[in-house]
Amino acid sequence: MRKAGKILIAAAAATALAACSPSLEEPTDQPAGEQNSHTPAPVSVSESAASDSADGGGHAGGGNGAATCAADDVTVDTSAAESQVEIPRDCAAPAQVLTRDLESGSGAAATPQSTVQLDYTVFGWSDGSVADSGTASVDLSAQAGEIEGWPQGLEGVRQGGERLIVLPPDLGYSEQSGNPLAGQNLVVVAEITGIA
Repeated sequence: MRKAGKILIAAAAATALAACSPSLEEPTDQPAGEQNSHTPAPVSVSESAASDSADGGGHAGGGNGAATCAADDVTVDTSAAESQVEIPRDCAAPAQVLTRDLESGSGAAATPQSTVQLDYTVFGWSDGSVADSGTASVDLSAQAGEIEGWPQGLEGVRQGGERLIVLPPDLGYSEQSGNPLAGQNLVVVAEITGIA
């Protein structure tokens, strides 16, 4: 009798574990032979954004009906020598410019007639990798430059401030830039060094 009780308990535990464990037989949209892999920390990407950006889209609403990401959904770590971002996995890439001040800075705010000097790092939304970094002087009143969303993303910044900017595909790298991320969502961390 005790042996039968132990067998029943063991069977119940095995059933519970099986119910909690993912099946290796579950359907997947990955090609045969490929296995899921995790992007090493601190970079991660939105599953819906990754599927959207494969066709260059990256627009909100694509990808399993996920809600659109907000600027607060993107995690930024500026404590290291080079900024790092974590892109959320549970929301879709935005279709409009999003900004969030990481540090507010001081002095007068940049206007549409200002020229803003900045140090920047650009990350690709689809994989979170660093696409570009450097310094720039951006005339907010000028026609679009290499990154077409600079004017919208930088308006209102203050000297000494630091801003997160998320750009939709049509306001990221211009097609003429020749950048491989042209036509994709971008995440920019900009440190404002001067405003004229």
